[in-house]
Amino acid sequence: MSLYTELSQKQINEITAVFNIGCFTHFRVLEGGSENSNYRIDTNDKVYVLTLCEAKSKEEVNELAGLLTHLEASGFKSSRLMPTSSGDYLSSYKDKPVLLKEYLHGEIVEDLSEEILFEIGASMAALHAVPVPESMQNRFLYGIETLTIADAFADHPLAGWLADVKKYISENVCEGLRKGLIHGDIFFNNVVMTKDAGPVIMDFEEAGHYYLIFDLGMAITGLCCDAGSLNCSKVSALVSGYQSIDPLNQTEATKLKPFVAYAASVTACWRFRQYHVVQPDESQQDRYLEMKQIADELMTIPNADFEALLK
Repeated sequence: MSLYTELSQKQINEITAVFNIGCFTHFRVLEGGSENSNYRIDTNDKVYVLTLCEAKSKEEVNELAGLLTHLEASGFKSSRLMPTSSGDYLSSYKDKPVLLKEYLHGEIVEDLSEEILFEIGASMAALHAVPVPESMQNRFLYGIETLTIADAFADHPLAGWLADVKKYISENVCEGLRKGLIHGDIFFNNVVMTKDAGPVIMDFEEAGHYYLIFDLGMAITGLCCDAGSLNCSKVSALVSGYQSIDPLNQTEATKLKPFVAYAASVTACWRFRQYHVVQPDESQQDRYLEMKQIADELMTIPNADFEALLK
């Protein structure tokens, strides 16, 4: 976890005063998240998460707030924002955007059961049925064009691999692939296992308007792989849950495998860029290899074998 802003009790009191949540009893730093500073705030009757957005602009965070309120209004359960006394959902501290959300009581589970994966798949289908906010039309941050690395690494083996993957993905983008509101980053640490509501998808910072099967592909990458290898039973459970609400059309079923490889490749590229260029970290520099291995495995699986998992 990367904590960028250390706050004292007095500072937290100042920040939360505009939200009218009363006095808090105690607070602590929350783990998780690489671009935000997160604090758990306990009051006498409720628990909240205070988020200082370190890397996003006010406009970007305001759009995120709009999306979260849109999801709530559409009946999709996720993180619930708290308004300020003036009715806004966005505050600031030292020019950093601030959000306050109700705390989701539950736990993060890395190795999810097939039953839970079925529920997450159904929840994804419900998310994809939510209308796309006008402000997000045709916007997605991690399209094919992002599969490149810095010029300083032009001779790195990953550069050539990404060029080949980019060609493979481009050949599989076609008519018949539906677009809609997607989360874009459904890994296990973005799902909270709650007692009352089951698995709840959270952290919509990478959400966008894109191919629905890209979202399903990313979820397969983030939830259905063990030690860098695809777990076919988990894939089947997740996709079955999705199709219990919204069956894939024939084109989507045929193209899902390339889109899982697409999602794994995007993640590999992001990890390489993050730990070699943006925030060089020698201990993390090989993390991209896990995602590269998943993509390579997928591209060798016969199409018929993979499509059998969807039935």
